[in-house]
Amino acid sequence: MVLKRFELENYDGYSKVLFDIYRKIPEDNVTLKEFLRLIGKPGKLLLSMLLAAPFLIPISIPGTGVIIGLIIFFLAISISFDKELIPERFMKIKVSNENLIKALNITSRILNNLEKYVKPRLLVMNRGYITPKINKFFFILSSLLFIFPLPVPLTDTLPASGVFLLAAGILESDGYLILAAYVMVIITIIYFGTIILLGWTAISSGYHIFIK
Repeated sequence: MVLKRFELENYDGYSKVLFDIYRKIPEDNVTLKEFLRLIGKPGKLLLSMLLAAPFLIPISIPGTGVIIGLIIFFLAISISFDKELIPERFMKIKVSNENLIKALNITSRILNNLEKYVKPRLLVMNRGYITPKINKFFFILSSLLFIFPLPVPLTDTLPASGVFLLAAGILESDGYLILAAYVMVIITIIYFGTIILLGWTAISSGYHIFIK
């Protein structure tokens, strides 16, 4: 199988970082631990973006969001508490060269479009004492929403969008992207809440009808 070329030679910013990652990817399978070491300090945020990227397209295999959500959750709490809190069982998970390149290709296409607009701005959203803590809270919240295996459309896409936008915004110090991530997380909560409420109402109505 011929893989699509990862073409980012003429780009800067985090897409250039992704191109550097592409050049270092071994031909064999790579574990998450090896991948984090390979991509360096911004690894956990970049890995979160890579893991969320395939779910930005509203077509995914049911149940996969739970596994990816758990991994992103452990990445999020590791970032938030500045400690390596990812369980060893996850660190040993292996990703094939082919799947990793596919994820990098998806991420690069999105970043190529984003980089026309992404730049350091509204720096207050990524500086100081309070806002970084709020960003970490929303990051953890997005990953938790990712874990919910609701059997309805967009339940992977919405939280994945929140994770991707927030990670990208933090990496590039783009306050607009961070605000967009906040909005996406709030929309996700409303969407999930509506689904749960409607489901509970339907179950309650069916229960009362059956009892009567």
